[in-house]
Amino acid sequence: MRSTRRIRAIHVVTTLAAVPAAFLLAAGPAQAAGSTTVVYTEDGGSTRGGKAIFWGGYSPEAFQVCDTEADGAAAWAKWSWKGGSVTLEDADGSSAFCDNKPQHIARKQVPEGARVSITVCRILGGVKKDCGFNYGKA
Repeated sequence: MRSTRRIRAIHVVTTLAAVPAAFLLAAGPAQAAGSTTVVYTEDGGSTRGGKAIFWGGYSPEAFQVCDTEADGAAAWAKWSWKGGSVTLEDADGSSAFCDNKPQHIARKQVPEGARVSITVCRILGGVKKDCGFNYGKA
């Protein structure tokens, strides 16, 4: 009788110790989630002349530039990180929303957790102006 209780007690203690250890061993490495970042040109007003969007945390990441005003200026954007960059331009002046045309979107693999610098400008007569800047995370 005594040995049966002892065996049960040992079994309970072993189980209580093994379950947390199993969870620790089974857990995968922590994944750094990227973020979606939108940067606007600095031209003011209720509608900005352009915007750059970075979708971090995807494989591969996505980049999009949008010319949001029919004002004769194009929207130019550059995303850069250690080891790479993407540059896009949109001169369609579609609307306050992005037109989702393939030539205004790019997909490229960015190392997980990388800091991505994002610059978006209006271009008029070959001159960049009203540039906005921020960082995103892959």
